[in-house]
Amino acid sequence: MKKVLFAILIFSVGVTGYTQDYKKEIEKEFLEYVNLLIDMEFEKSMNYILPDFFEIIPKSQMITLMEQSFNNPSIEIELTNPIINKINDSQKIEEKFYSLLTYSNQMNMKILGEEGESEVDKRDRINLTKASFENSFGKENVIYNEETEFFEIQTEKNVYAISFDGSTDWKFLTVEKNQKAILEKLLPKKLTEEL
Repeated sequence: MKKVLFAILIFSVGVTGYTQDYKKEIEKEFLEYVNLLIDMEFEKSMNYILPDFFEIIPKSQMITLMEQSFNNPSIEIELTNPIINKINDSQKIEEKFYSLLTYSNQMNMKILGEEGESEVDKRDRINLTKASFENSFGKENVIYNEETEFFEIQTEKNVYAISFDGSTDWKFLTVEKNQKAILEKLLPKKLTEEL
């Protein structure tokens, strides 16, 4: 009986160790990905995106879109404080492993006004932008810092980590509800039904 209990204990420790290992790998690889985005190394960040995604939107087009967004002269964007809030247990569906993770970060955004903008126009621009951000991210997640003129936006997103072996080489796919048609082409039906 002691041998059976010992074997069960060893098996449990092994399974728990495996669980911790792959989740640590997901966390490590995801933070590498996000930090490349923060550092605006968009081309390198593409190595962490699910390759199938590029069959829908070509890699070169994604890089161009990201460069245009972050290098737009009328908008300043900073991403800070990426935190992984939760990594769900992975599940094998067909030939791939999927694990849903939730992360948050702060996005600081400054919308620059046109040259010669009046104080009234500036106030209207700020109020309209703030209302738009509050609608997108929730009122409680948007602060306008009058000193720096940056909107400080706390965001939380879901991302699928996807791997063929379930332990290494995780690729990521951000879950955006307004992109369900794209997600349905890239994720198994079982997962898209939960969106």
